Amino acid sequence: MLRISRSALFKRQFLEITTGYRRRAGSAVALKFVDQAEMSIRFVATKPLAWPVYTRLEDREFRKWGLQDFPVSLFFRLADSDSLVLEALYAHRMNITGRLKKDID
Repeated sequence: MLRISRSALFKRQFLEITTGYRRRAGSAVALKFVDQAEMSIRFVATKPLAWPVYTRLEDREFRKWGLQDFPVSLFFRLADSDSLVLEALYAHRMNITGRLKKDID
């Protein structure tokens, strides 16, 4: 399995989204979000090239995976042949390409 790293942006967004779900919908929903995110990360790490390139920024190819039961997508890239970088989490309806470029720069 690939080595998985989380960008500072990903860590911040993960905490903000989890906290938001806990405040708005309660601890059970927040824990379900965390579980779905962790399952998705493990799943993506098994075959990261199975998802098409969503966008390219500065010679990096970003791919995405939508979390089950939540309107959030996980954005990731391969750093090398044995390393996966989790870059960001975004709501499905955002201008993701524009936002990702701004957030990654």
